[in-house]
Amino acid sequence: MWDVYKHEDFRLAPAGRDALYISVLEESYLDPEYLAMLALAALIALLGLLQNSAAVIIGAMLISPLMTPILSAALALTLGDGRLGRKAAAVLVLSILGAIFITWIIASVVPLKQPTPEILARTNPNLLDLGIAVLSGLAGTLALRTHKASVMIIPGVAIAVAVIPPLAVVGYAISNHQFAAAGGAFLLFVTNLVSIIISAAAVFLLMGFRPHRGDEEGHLKLKYRLAMSVGVLVVLSIPLVQTFRRAVGQVQLRSAIQATLDRAFKTEHSSVSDVNFARGRQNLVVRATLRTTEYFDDAQIRAAEDSLRERVAADAHLEIDQILVTQGGLTPEAAARIRNFISSGVVQPAPAPQEPPFDFTANAEKILSFIARDVDETLAGTPLKRTGDLQARLGRPLVLRLNLTAPEPLESQTVRTLAAQISAKLSTPVELHGRVDLQGADYSLAVESSGVRRGLSFKDRQAVTKLVNLALKRQDLGLMVSVSPAGVTTSAPALPLLGREVEALLSRSGLKPSRWKIQAVPALPAGTANPGAQTTASSPASAGTSHPAPAARCELTVYQDF
Repeated sequence: MWDVYKHEDFRLAPAGRDALYISVLEESYLDPEYLAMLALAALIALLGLLQNSAAVIIGAMLISPLMTPILSAALALTLGDGRLGRKAAAVLVLSILGAIFITWIIASVVPLKQPTPEILARTNPNLLDLGIAVLSGLAGTLALRTHKASVMIIPGVAIAVAVIPPLAVVGYAISNHQFAAAGGAFLLFVTNLVSIIISAAAVFLLMGFRPHRGDEEGHLKLKYRLAMSVGVLVVLSIPLVQTFRRAVGQVQLRSAIQATLDRAFKTEHSSVSDVNFARGRQNLVVRATLRTTEYFDDAQIRAAEDSLRERVAADAHLEIDQILVTQGGLTPEAAARIRNFISSGVVQPAPAPQEPPFDFTANAEKILSFIARDVDETLAGTPLKRTGDLQARLGRPLVLRLNLTAPEPLESQTVRTLAAQISAKLSTPVELHGRVDLQGADYSLAVESSGVRRGLSFKDRQAVTKLVNLALKRQDLGLMVSVSPAGVTTSAPALPLLGREVEALLSRSGLKPSRWKIQAVPALPAGTANPGAQTTASSPASAGTSHPAPAARCELTVYQDF
């Protein structure tokens, strides 16, 4: 039975070491095939990250050629080979800059801007990532001993260590001015790079590779090189230790919160679900959902909050949502209440005691406030802001209508991602609809006319036409025009000449009437202006003289329906 084990000296024979060295040296070049594979791997990784697709990201890892120069650098470190080291360093530097540059350019063009979980996962490395890189470097170097092993192992190493996705995240983050995320992703890449080089150098030493100089000086320089490499790794470990400690702290905090809430609320007829917590400016806010057959009163909730303050954090604040559920089958009384709620009709009252039917009208405002809170938390940290009231139609899916402001039009993928995030937070399918008012000089315009000239100037017509052409390019864009006559504060002012000229211009523009709307509004107070609008004046200005009071003001804003 022991015949299955084959004893073999781990050290390579001189001929084997020479063959391995020549193979590594021959592959340490930038050629068209290498550059093409690097560019394809970086682009595939970027698109996979934007689509939050782990399968696509794995494909990018498999075709990435970066492992070859990394192992070349490790062999150069072991041998003290300046020629091989310079080649490997040049290939690595150009590869890193090239991958970041091409992903930066493409991410600037692609309309998907929202960070996905796959992107966020690569912006906060910790000690576990370092351990993965070290073990992957050992495996990849061991695979070089035989061609058969390398064919089977190298793809797995490429998937495990993942050097190309962090570079794609760096390019994405730079294009969106998220420099903190870019720094975290680059730290992950450097950690992987240094860890692989050090672990691979250790394996090369075990294989019998030694500095070209056999004297004591060569071995002493090897020790210096290894010591410097380990020093760099130790320095990199400092921020990784901090993030690892924070991650462990979050896990421990979640466990303590879950245990405390289970102790307070978990019974045969109730359970705790959807526990979330966040550190606010003043306290630790804990939110949880209770599924229960009987509501818990305020005293029980306050007691649970006191337990959290005693066991978890002294500044803990507990917010509980209770969902009433029915245990077992429906009784005739419960069935009657449900029919009464669904049909909004009158049924024969069940024998006492009977709870009153659920009054949706009385609770609608509270339900909407809970939904609006979760929507606002989802939008936090994004350029999207909610304005006005939220409208909801209960059902499956839950249909929400939002009014938002954004710096640029939303893409369908962004709306789907936002709906998925809100669905996860509310634990129910969500369908999003609404309108986005686009902010900034590219999507809004303010035109004023003075007492000298009350209509549109040539410059004004050009500016209005530019906004109209922008709306014509996309079927989901439209124009909202508000005209305010100066000095008029009634609720329904008449449309002045300036507004009538804009209306005539829109009528001849080719933009469907359903996609633009013009309305007269009361005049704004003196000195009030649209902060994002580009303002032009129809009346000429004289040096050293002030403009006359505007006779009318017209504001045009591009909006998007989704």
